[in-house]
Amino acid sequence: MTAISFGQSVKIDTFRVKESSRFKEIQSGKMNFPIIRTNNKEVDAIINADIKNRFTGNEFSDETLESTFEKWADDRIIYIDFNVTYNQNGLISFSVTAEGCGAYCTSWTEYFTYSATTGKWLLISDIIEMSESITKKVEKDKDNLYIQQKKELKEMLEDPTSGLNEETYKWALEYYQECQAAFNLDSFFIHSNGLSLVQDCYLPNAIKNLTPLIYLTYSIEEIEKYTSFKYIIP
Repeated sequence: MTAISFGQSVKIDTFRVKESSRFKEIQSGKMNFPIIRTNNKEVDAIINADIKNRFTGNEFSDETLESTFEKWADDRIIYIDFNVTYNQNGLISFSVTAEGCGAYCTSWTEYFTYSATTGKWLLISDIIEMSESITKKVEKDKDNLYIQQKKELKEMLEDPTSGLNEETYKWALEYYQECQAAFNLDSFFIHSNGLSLVQDCYLPNAIKNLTPLIYLTYSIEEIEKYTSFKYIIP
């Protein structure tokens, strides 16, 4: 398949989310949510509604951005900001990170890639041909990364200064194994050198410091050894 190339980039505006009055003492000054501008109002409406609804779990899908965040945030969000990693050739790729507080504070990141011409939310299969060879490559790399993360966890257990005991080690290891089995290609972002796959392996707050870091980054050249791009990157 011939790769698609578009020359335009899009503009990213910022919607300012209302700060939490409940957690003033730990409130961050960054409360920014992206608004995409493509110079096509229909495409803008598709993209911005989709970002809002995906990030907020479709809780208030028919309401405005302002109304949605007022209800969804519920005075619990202390930080929200975005990072654009790619904005050219008809594609925009970015992440949105937030932190919310209740009994505990929890942070998370969501990843988004859209066509700037149609407004479609794109899967990795829309960006590259998902050949058997690239699928096997990613699966092998993922397993190797988890092997390394489990090894480091074991080393912590064997280090008397780490404070990690056998019971907590086994508890964390169960989550590692569950996350490894549940790994998929849904979370990714594009950058000028290629693309990265990300998995957020969520552990309970009591052991959140043991969360494994699961990032698989591939250069354009490496990807092209196994498959082809459907879009031109960069």
